[in-house]
Order: sequence, then C-alpha cells, then structure tokens
Amino acid sequence: MSRLSLVPTSTRTLYRLVGVEPTLEGMFDSIQAGRLDEIGAEFRALDHFGVPAIALHGRFTKDEASWCADFARLTEWPVIHPSLRGAGLVLLGVDGQVYALAYGDGFRLVPAPLKDRRFGLRFAVRSIDPDDIRAAVARTPGQGRTDIAVMPGGAPIGTLGLDTYTKLVQRMGGRLARPELTVERAGGGRVRSIEGGCGLRLPYGANAASLISDIRTIARVSQEELPHPQLEFIESVVQLQDAETVSLLDAALDHALGTVDGARIAATVPADCLADFGRARAVGIRFGSGEEWTSDTFELDYVRGRLRFHRPGRRVTALREAQVTLYRDRRARPADVIGTEPLQRWVEADLFRADGRRFVLTEGEWHEFDQAYLAGLATRIERLITPTPSVDLPAWHAGDDEETYNKSVQRTRDGFICLDRKLVQTPLHRQRGVEICDLLAPDNTLVMVKQASGSGALSHLFSQGVVAVEALLNQPEARAGFADRVAVLGGRRLPEGFLPERVVYAILLKGHAELTTDTLYPFAQVALAHAARTLQAYGVQVEVVGIPLEDAPEDGCQAA
Repeated sequence: MSRLSLVPTSTRTLYRLVGVEPTLEGMFDSIQAGRLDEIGAEFRALDHFGVPAIALHGRFTKDEASWCADFARLTEWPVIHPSLRGAGLVLLGVDGQVYALAYGDGFRLVPAPLKDRRFGLRFAVRSIDPDDIRAAVARTPGQGRTDIAVMPGGAPIGTLGLDTYTKLVQRMGGRLARPELTVERAGGGRVRSIEGGCGLRLPYGANAASLISDIRTIARVSQEELPHPQLEFIESVVQLQDAETVSLLDAALDHALGTVDGARIAATVPADCLADFGRARAVGIRFGSGEEWTSDTFELDYVRGRLRFHRPGRRVTALREAQVTLYRDRRARPADVIGTEPLQRWVEADLFRADGRRFVLTEGEWHEFDQAYLAGLATRIERLITPTPSVDLPAWHAGDDEETYNKSVQRTRDGFICLDRKLVQTPLHRQRGVEICDLLAPDNTLVMVKQASGSGALSHLFSQGVVAVEALLNQPEARAGFADRVAVLGGRRLPEGFLPERVVYAILLKGHAELTTDTLYPFAQVALAHAARTLQAYGVQVEVVGIPLEDAPEDGCQAA
C-alpha cells in the first residue's frame, strides 16, 4: 500500500474569501471582533503549514435552548437547558488567495459579503459526473421559489429540468471525478460525492500538506479548465449581486423605456402564469393608484407608452410598482380575477454595454451572460437555424392563431398532417396526455410550431420536442397511440416501431421579420442549445426555421 493511501481525509466545507489580505493580520481582521467575543474564541497561528494560516475555535452559548419555553408551556414542567454549539475555523492564505475551512458552526463566523458565492459551484461543474447528479438546488428568479432535488442513487442532469431559462442553479452535488484530490488518490473503490455552491464540501486531506495540495488543485481546476459540456449552462448566466452594476443597468433601462431605442424590450409571460394566461379573456394593467387599463391580451405598447410619460429616473420604479391582473371574463370584474402579478415580471429587456457585456432583465431580476459561453452558444445556434428548410411551410397570415395556422398547413401542403392538440395517453402522461407534434411532415419529420414574443413560450416549445421524442423512444404506448392518431387523422401508416429522425422547430417571432441568433431571445437560446444536444444524443436531427409573416414590416421593428 502506498504512503498516499494512508493519508486520512476529513469531510468539511471550504470557502474562498474575497477582499481579504492573505496575511495573518488580514485574515484575523476579516472575522468581526464581536463574533470572536461571542464564542469566547481562542486562536493561534499555524506555523507548520508553510503558508499564512490561523485557527480559532469556541462555542456559541445560550443560557436556555430555544425549545425550553415551549416545552414547559405544553408539559407544565419547567426545564432549562443551555444551548452549546461548537465552532472551529481554519484560515489559510494560499498563493495569494484566502480560504476558510469550517468545523461545526464555524461557517457562521465568516461574514457573508466576504464569501465567493460561486466558489464551490465553479469547481463542481468541472469535477462531477453529469450522469450521476445526487443533489441540486435551483432558484426561480422573481418567484421567490427554491427547487430542491435529492437523488441518492444519482441521475443524469438532463432529467432534472434545471437548465431552462427560468432556473438559476445555486448548488449541485454529485459523484466526484477528480483523481488529483487526496481522497481520490487514496483509492478504495468507493463512490465519492461532493457538493458545491457558495462553499465546497468534500473529503479534504486531514494534514497540512494534503489540505494545501487539495486547495491548489481546486484553484487550478476552477481557473484553467472548462466546465463539463453538459454542465456549462450553469455558468452561462449569473444573477447580478453587484449593487453598483444593477444601478447602472436600471438607469439604462429607465432611459430605454422613455425612448424608442436603447434596448431590446419584449413582453414575456412569467413561467408560472402560462396556464393562467391561456385561460384569461382579459388582461388588466394598473400603474399606481390610477385606473386599470384592460385588453384581451398583454399590450407591451401600452406599457411603454405609459412609462414614457413618467419623469426620467422614475420609469423603472413605476415598472416595478405596477400590476398585471388576469381575468377569466372579458368584463374584467373583481369576481373574474384569476391572479395578479408585478408588471416587471412580464417585461424582458436585453442590454449591451459599450464594453461588450450583455445583461438580461427577466422576471424582475438582472442577469449577465458569460461572453465566452455566449459566443460558443451563438455558433451552435447558427448551425441549427437554416435558411433552406427541409420542410415547406407557408407564410403565417396576420391575425391567425397557432391552431388556425396548423390547419392551413394541412389544407395547403400535400402530405402534412395537423396533430395540434391531438394528445396521446401513456402511463407517464395519463391525465393530460402528451402532444407529439403540431405537424407531421410528408417524410414523418416532427414539426413543432410556435408564435412567440418572449423566452417563456419558446422554452416550452423546445422542451416539448424533447418530451415527445423521449415518449416515442421509451414508451410503446406512445408509439402505438401516435400511430393511431396519424392513421385516423391523416390516413397514413407509420413504419412499425416508428422513431423520429428529425425534429423541426418552426417559429414565428413576433416583432421580427427574420429569425436569427440576433433576434432569438437569449434565454431561449440556452434552452434551445440544451434541447438540441439532448435530441442529438438520441440520434435525432434538429432544425430551426423561421416562419415568414404575410405583409411583415420590412424593417423588422417591433410590431404594434
């Protein structure tokens, strides 16, 4: 047995601190004196580490545990028990960076503003097996909702639904695939899991030399290596925390809302309002205490028109204070209210700065795209958007809805079968069924059709293609049900055991004369890239085509 295999490990959480001098004094000063007094801290310099390092420990003490009063009230049995929580912390300056290794409640001693919020996640997306994800936490911007998934046996990333435009992954755990670390070099054949978010939890070397070696490996991997291709989407967009940048973006948006230029602004339906929006027969918009304006749909032009009348510097505030109400009846009475949401969740803005950085406002929060990822993403999307479609689709008549358009294709194009809203029941889709496609082309290509004015509808469209193909691949009932639909509605027999060879996403992008990487909404590009990668892994070709609009404005400006 090698000496390396004898090195013990200890599972702890490591943090990277920002804005802290990698000196004994700098590290000591980073911990608030009040916190040190609170735990009665003892500390010492660690001379044997070979790098600046200090350790401290103590305990958080309360004379009476928080549950004692409730226990006494319920049982009429007065009890007093102190609450003691140990806390230990090791601070190290390694190669100019400061790290904190927490023991017990030691993580509470490190001020939150000093923690690198993406440190652990940055390493995780480069070091875990994307087919063996064991835990994930994702936040849905603007909804105040956190989704938690725990898979003790592991699951592929594609099954978790984390990479849609609505999700911002905050923490992820999975099987470790990093042989350079002490725990991996020790061998033993065990499955090692790590979890990365703000901190990075894994088995670290339990002596000074092996711990510092692990920290240097983590730093090198995070700085020099690319994320795993299936996990790169996690780093593609990050919610902004920098108050100064957010303020500058709000000012730019405020200017754009008062003019006809300056930013690409689109209407979008919040992800959790899609079903309600489909049932709504009237949409009300109210600014402040003013009278509510109603229409049969959401009108971005009305919103922009109202905001132009606000003073410069007040438009973004007015946007955030306004409300959208959905009604189930055109009369828009209080009894008809389906739900009310902040107006800011219905507006998506895309801003470029002079330095080339790109920012997106979605569901009320600012996010930034990583430039390297964005360039690579655009290249992949360009390959999918074809100017010479494999399917012959007619122009979209202005005023038609999707159902009318799909029926017109079957009527005017030989060999096309309209299957819009013709659901197929399967064991996994018993209640509503699954829609395999909107149109079936003469060569049995699945065609998904969407008229869209924002990322939400397109993200749903791309997901529909993946769900449909997976149903046909994995569920015999789906194949049989789909074949029956095709035979009844189109008089055509599908080959025995039919599986699709191609999926075409056909899109009418409202407000734009042409579908390109410049006009396709940025979050929709992220969703499309993942859907295409998933479908291609199943051996299915993917094609994206723009549907021309009859009498479309030649300048491609936002339609009224």
